Amino acid sequence: MRRLLAVVLVTLLTACSTPALRPDGASSEVRDITDLAAVAPALAESRERTLLVLDIDDTLLTSAGFYGSDTWYEWQHKLPANDPDKVPCIFSLIALNYEAGTQLPTQADGPALINAIHADKLLLTSRSAFYRGGTLRTLASAGYSLPTMLGGITEGRSWDFRKAPDARPMRVVYDQGLFMTTGQDKGKVLLDLFRELRVHYDRVLLVDDGQQNIDNMRAALRPAGIDYLGLHYVHVDKSVTPERIAAARAGWQHWRSLLASTYPQRLQAMEQGRCNE
Repeated sequence: MRRLLAVVLVTLLTACSTPALRPDGASSEVRDITDLAAVAPALAESRERTLLVLDIDDTLLTSAGFYGSDTWYEWQHKLPANDPDKVPCIFSLIALNYEAGTQLPTQADGPALINAIHADKLLLTSRSAFYRGGTLRTLASAGYSLPTMLGGITEGRSWDFRKAPDARPMRVVYDQGLFMTTGQDKGKVLLDLFRELRVHYDRVLLVDDGQQNIDNMRAALRPAGIDYLGLHYVHVDKSVTPERIAAARAGWQHWRSLLASTYPQRLQAMEQGRCNE
């Protein structure tokens, strides 16, 4: 009896540590990582034709303070409309923060680690193409090299993406190795990019701090029969503390004072809900 229990226990432990196999034989696995140094070894685990997909916010870059950060946006997104801490026209404020602010590498050695990986790479962000200037500036300032364009193309592509046939079309832009998707499902939009460029990969490795993005990619690649390894990057502190909320209030008041003194009409429009986002 003891021998039987031991065999069952070993079997269960082995099942928990191995990738899930889909009916088509393709593998699907998710791991938590705290260091970008884990990316290169994970990429080398397979000889299949692999695409390395890298998120930006809180994966390659992070905000120096809480106000304007990815965690601040998630906190704002969950606040009820009548909450006194909810800012007006949040996407307009994000654009201002990306353009004027300075982001830092999530790790001091992050740019060197990622730049040293010689493989097909794609920067896949939920940011809108409206934030392109600030995004390119901060990536360059941090020391990240832009990936070579996939499929041998030399010019960028822009098209309307629909996550479902009846969904509102959203403009997505792929240029200079950077795919800006305006909050779309990262798995579905990646497959759409493959169709647009007429490329195929046997395996996709995604590095992203967002659990929803990790899960969406897994769900999209299952029916496509593409092997998947999701590296959930949990290096950045996502906590929302009273101190951070106080910093967020101060940050918005600083921006509000600046707008009031320089662009009062813009501030008035924002506070009246005329965002034009």
